[in-house]
Amino acid sequence: MRRRMHLIVSTVVLGLLGTACSGNVFDLAVGDCFDDGDMSVEGIEEVGEVPMVECSEPHDNEVYAVVTVEGERFPGEVAIQTEADEVCLDAFSGFVGLDYQTSVLDFGWLVPTAETWEVGDRVVACFIYRVDLEKVTGTLQGTGI
Repeated sequence: MRRRMHLIVSTVVLGLLGTACSGNVFDLAVGDCFDDGDMSVEGIEEVGEVPMVECSEPHDNEVYAVVTVEGERFPGEVAIQTEADEVCLDAFSGFVGLDYQTSVLDFGWLVPTAETWEVGDRVVACFIYRVDLEKVTGTLQGTGI
């Protein structure tokens, strides 16, 4: 069973202050890499910043899709998480070059909260990482693993 990491974007920063180079989750782009820091691999956490790492250095995660969600009203936690699962799964094989079921990679996502939705956050950021949680050096784009 894969242990997918789900993160809720929030203005609250949990356990990530004091990292050498933190990046605001609102500014993440495809190709950005970051470490887990103090984030949990299981369960759902609210984060505002992630510890950014150059992709050429060993890292835990790489952003592979950033999608804007439509709608005026916050769809609710379950609905936004379900949509994130769908868009991240759809983008997975196009980025990695291998289908999700065969890959040694898993994915997680960062999604808006009701509070960040109110200030205009509509972005779902999908990120990939190794199922065995080993660090990766370089991009995972097109690796077919």
